[in-house]
Parts: sequence; structure tokens; C-alpha cells
Amino acid sequence: MSHAPETITKARDLVTQISARTTPARVRVLAVLLEAQRPLSHLDVLTTLHPAIDRVTVYRVLDWLTEQHLAHKLSGDDRVWRFAVAPAPHHHAHFQCENCGRFFCLENVSSDLPVSLPAHFMARMVEITVKGICADCR
Repeated sequence: MSHAPETITKARDLVTQISARTTPARVRVLAVLLEAQRPLSHLDVLTTLHPAIDRVTVYRVLDWLTEQHLAHKLSGDDRVWRFAVAPAPHHHAHFQCENCGRFFCLENVSSDLPVSLPAHFMARMVEITVKGICADCR
């Protein structure tokens, strides 16, 4: 799958904005995530990249994108990490289909819930995953 020139430009710009080196692998993996309609597993990203990039490089780039807050990752019941472009900041819930296992970002469902923590505790994030059957599996 070839990426639209504007997607490649956007991916390159996002990496440049954080004053990081714009390697071809970083730009191409980020472009895959930008074009995705849902969070993708490592395998999903690998199968989307043409020409292929080494699987270890893809793992490293996905981890790097997460560390740089350009992507976020979530784990499903299958213990597989899935990655999506991180809106800044990442404050939404997710839906996981119990039939096909796919994840979907629920942009209109906030994960900003009032949580009362004990003294001296500090929350970094709240993760909400709604589980059910997606429209394609119904």
C-alpha cells in the first residue's frame, strides 16, 4: 500500500516538530498509523508496509513513537499491543470487539473520569475499554 504524499508529509512534520531525526522507518510507520481507521498491532503494521521494513525495526519505531507521545498503545485480552496515533493529549476510550479482536478509538467518549485517589497517590492516566461486538461482526 502506497501512502498519500500528504500523509508522508504530515508524518515527517510530526517527527520534525519534536526535534527528532526523521528516518524513513519512523516516517513510514507513522504514516501507516495516520491512515489507519483503528489501532493496529505490530503484525498489522508489518503487513501494511510495502516495501517491507524489518520486524525488529518496526517494533523499535512503534516503541519510540509511544515514548515520544506520537502514538499510544493499548493491550487487549489477547496480550497483543495495538498502536494508534496519539491525539494530544490522549483522552478517549476504546472499544474492543470480542469476536474479531479489533480495537476502535471512541473519540467522543472521554476517559477523564473523576477518580478519588488516596492521599499521596497521583494518577497518570485512566484507560477505558468497552467490550462488545463491532458493526462488522454483528
